[in-house]
Amino acid sequence: MLFQSRLDRARKLQRSLRGLPENEKQGGKDQAEMPEVDLPSMKDEMEKGDFFAMLVAALYTVFLPAAAILALTVGIAYLLFSLG
Repeated sequence: MLFQSRLDRARKLQRSLRGLPENEKQGGKDQAEMPEVDLPSMKDEMEKGDFFAMLVAALYTVFLPAAAILALTVGIAYLLFSLG
């Protein structure tokens, strides 16, 4: 594989961050045997203006393409009706 060494390094780092032995294979381990990692909740990681910024970005993502399609449809309809 082209990036095998990078993939191996990433797996090794991930296993060390989770507290697992580096050379042990995953094999047939159950999920229950894996140590539980305490991750901070999303609310703890968000800063004061992050929610508003995410909301604005979502609105841009949804409304700009919708407005462009609507404008294109209205423009085509206007051209068709103005020629006839």
